[in-house]
Amino acid sequence: MRLPHVLSPRGVPMSLDLPATPLARAAQTVIDTELTPALRNHSVRSFLFARAAAADRGLRPGVDYNEETMYLICTLHDIGLAEIANGDQRFEVDGADYAAEFLESQGVTDERVDIVWDAIAAHTTGLSNSPVYRRRRPAAIWVAVDGIAIDIGGNADMLPRGYADRVHMDYPRLGGIRALTHLVEEQAVANPAKAQPGSLPGEIVRLTHPELAPSWQDVIAAGGWGD
Repeated sequence: MRLPHVLSPRGVPMSLDLPATPLARAAQTVIDTELTPALRNHSVRSFLFARAAAADRGLRPGVDYNEETMYLICTLHDIGLAEIANGDQRFEVDGADYAAEFLESQGVTDERVDIVWDAIAAHTTGLSNSPVYRRRRPAAIWVAVDGIAIDIGGNADMLPRGYADRVHMDYPRLGGIRALTHLVEEQAVANPAKAQPGSLPGEIVRLTHPELAPSWQDVIAAGGWGD
């Protein structure tokens, strides 16, 4: 069942359509194939929420931000939690590296590859909350990260009334962020190099497996200067 068509308060249609360029379809194939259903749906919801929240603020795709680039950031931002991209770095950086190599294989320009890498590698750091960061970085980055944050935090008040319900009908949560957290924990416990102190994986391990989590004092004690 489809819910009625929704307009934002600004009268902007809140579509569930996804970009259909060859590059966007290639990225969609990657996440359909490699991500768990819960992560795949989170990635698509993040894009839809990002676009809707941006429209509600008067930001126009193709004018104020590059919609395809924003879509690539959202769809690939958690690819580091898939086995295909699971390396020895925190999942955000493993994912950024995989996304960059994927985009390079598709002939994407270095400038756009760099934008996607920066966004994915830093999407859990809070950098995009900085007004200077937003002024000096392409809007596709922080529009995407805002959408990811909406899906993580449940900030439905940033969306047109009823839009989240429409999105969830097509892309159900399937365990939502608890399912995502379990994957982060699973990777980090198997490979502690992926959970440096102060990172999101490091914090998850500290809370769930404190015996495995080095503290900042441990880092200092292991240093070679005797501090």
